[in-house]
Amino acid sequence: MAVTRPTGCVLGAVLALFLAAPPAFSYSPVGFPSAPHPGDEGGGKPKGGVSAGEVGPPTLSIGVDNGRTSAEKGDRLTYTVTLRNIGTTDARGLHLSQSLPDGLRFVSADHGGKARPGRVTWAVDLKAGRNATVHTTAEVQDTPAHLLRLATVACASAMRDGRPIVCATHSDRLPAGAAAEAEAARAATPPVNRLWYVGGGLLVLVLTGVLAARRARRRAGHHARLTRSP
Repeated sequence: MAVTRPTGCVLGAVLALFLAAPPAFSYSPVGFPSAPHPGDEGGGKPKGGVSAGEVGPPTLSIGVDNGRTSAEKGDRLTYTVTLRNIGTTDARGLHLSQSLPDGLRFVSADHGGKARPGRVTWAVDLKAGRNATVHTTAEVQDTPAHLLRLATVACASAMRDGRPIVCATHSDRLPAGAAAEAEAARAATPPVNRLWYVGGGLLVLVLTGVLAARRARRRAGHHARLTRSP
């Protein structure tokens, strides 16, 4: 039985039909199945997913102050911490904290603040455009001799990750800091100015001596005239 081999025309026709047929799947250049376009069945936002921007830290601002600029042992300091939600969405499950540095002993906190080693914490839910204000009272104890300022830091973070979203700080000058600032001011005084002060003092002393000498000569002359008179 003879076998008839396909001619070149037949092979060309088969190849043309294969190339003209649409592929059964599409692929992306990196080798993953291409995502369906919006409007296709199963397209758009994936089920259970979130769009970019829907999840992220809230827009907050924070401040801390005790109305003072200096402090010393025995002082009771009342701090006011104000947290503001300046965004357009509510912020739930916020973690608000204020540090208690060495030399500052916790006394009290309002709105359920809990004292922990080195800090005070609150749990806060804050609606958009609203503020939350809490207060802490602490007493100044012995501070290290090298400590110039007593500083506290207030931060707000999301409870799910603990990373600070926003922070603020306040510090009060301690006696050691006041002494250091005075010494720095003296050291910063230009030498020329100090020479003027010294020169001015010497000039005053010289003028005082000259005036005293003149008065002494006048008294001596007056006494001599009285002695010569009959």
